Amino acid sequence: MKPNDGLLLEQIIGSGDERAFDQLFTRYYPGLLNYSKVLLPYPTDEAEDIITEVFLKIWQQRATLIIHSSLASYLYISVKNRINDYYRKHRTNLHESLDSLVNNACPEYIPDQQLSYKELNMEMERLIDRLPVRTQLIFKMNRHDHITYDDIALILHLSVNSVKTHMYRALKFLKEEYRASNASR
Repeated sequence: MKPNDGLLLEQIIGSGDERAFDQLFTRYYPGLLNYSKVLLPYPTDEAEDIITEVFLKIWQQRATLIIHSSLASYLYISVKNRINDYYRKHRTNLHESLDSLVNNACPEYIPDQQLSYKELNMEMERLIDRLPVRTQLIFKMNRHDHITYDDIALILHLSVNSVKTHMYRALKFLKEEYRASNASR
């Protein structure tokens, strides 16, 4: 846990300290927001709602709350589970949201540029999807969610060196495969 996380949790669980809860919320909200926005379709306001639900559940269940892992892991896994619930409820997939992002976020591009951007994005997503599952997760957490290697290691219960190795392999694979696919054109 980050310094003071344990103390803040004790204050929340033990005496229902609202200031401690606010500090915890303020500390983790920005990272959780970035994490959830990457995993949710664009545009959506669900990210804020999901994070609020996670923290509301912590507050409501503070008397019986038991966290066996680090607080960061608990929060990120809780948000990921809520996002999975969102997808089950809405029966959508991540690739539909990428199409929406490309079509809605780049209206100033002329059609050729927009098509090139969309093709490049699709190619990169296809290559990312070919990465091993754990490497893919680590790559997306770092590059899409902007989570540091240290935090990824904490969340996934890995060493920082293991995270670095996964990132090195992912980047090497993506560069080699992208060059190879462009050379054959």
